[in-house]
Amino acid sequence: MESNQEFISVGELSVGFSENIMKPTDNLVGKHLNLYSEEGTEYGVTFVDVETLKWSEYKNGEAKKFICQYTAVMPRNNLYLVDFIVSYGDTFSISLILDIEKNIATKLKADLPASENISVPMLHRAERGESLTSVKAVFEHLSIDQPFTSKTPTHQQTTELIGETIEFDYSHKDKYEHIYLNENRFTWHCLEGSEKGLADTDQCYYYKLADQLYLFVWLEKVIPTVGLVVEDLSALRSYGKIFGYEGFQTGRVSNFPVGSYARIR
Repeated sequence: MESNQEFISVGELSVGFSENIMKPTDNLVGKHLNLYSEEGTEYGVTFVDVETLKWSEYKNGEAKKFICQYTAVMPRNNLYLVDFIVSYGDTFSISLILDIEKNIATKLKADLPASENISVPMLHRAERGESLTSVKAVFEHLSIDQPFTSKTPTHQQTTELIGETIEFDYSHKDKYEHIYLNENRFTWHCLEGSEKGLADTDQCYYYKLADQLYLFVWLEKVIPTVGLVVEDLSALRSYGKIFGYEGFQTGRVSNFPVGSYARIR
């Protein structure tokens, strides 16, 4: 039987979706970190309290400074996922994997598209050889509290998840499966919840953070969405966020935490 299920907005998806999130950590409160990129950009982050941080960017003699609300969790000892939204003309999210033991970090800047980019048909994107999604994701490797050098280690992209199928229970009513197809594509399928019956194949990125611990990022093309999770296959848990416009039009954004219990099939 053909399903009439339709895609829903990120705002609608967020309702009740964060039931299994990880408890936030206060370990970073009062700390200041200097972050240095491979390209020479310097960032500064000061954790004022459990909800507020100061974020600064220094490049080519210019400085930009922001005060942002953030979330932080600690999936493993001395490894943190920090996430926040920066508003400066355009709105974008920043996610940091802070690997304190190795003194390195991985940064993801995620940009939602302007209205004129959302309306470009996927056929036109394909004709021009562009990505089918209108969402932009930029990764940076960073060094913590010391300049980045050729000897600085980085979190590496991995193929270890490819071929796996994993189910994620985000709440008592929201269950999805991920089928990891190849180096830059995966299929998500909603088994239970608001999107039950929906599925799509989207662009994705995989990074290995530690043994059985991965950073997984995906960019959805139908509803412009960025998903980011740290997947701990030893604990069978995931922790992260989903970022997109609250409704079907540009404007107000939704950036909400998610967490799940996982099962490898």
